[in-house]
Amino acid sequence: RIAQAKLSHAFFHQNAGGLKRQFGLTTQQATSIVAVCPDCQRHSFPTIAGGVNPR
Repeated sequence: RIAQAKLSHAFFHQNAGGLKRQFGLTTQQATSIVAVCPDCQRHSFPTIAGGVNPR
């Protein structure tokens, strides 16, 4: 199940929600698959820490 999800993500680059639904993974498992993908890390947006006014 997890191995299939890793292979699928390597080819299609689904997000964690899609992997979770398609393969019946937990949120932790799905997010960890996406987090270790170097291609997806290049496209991730930086997050703003809580309490910071972006203006």
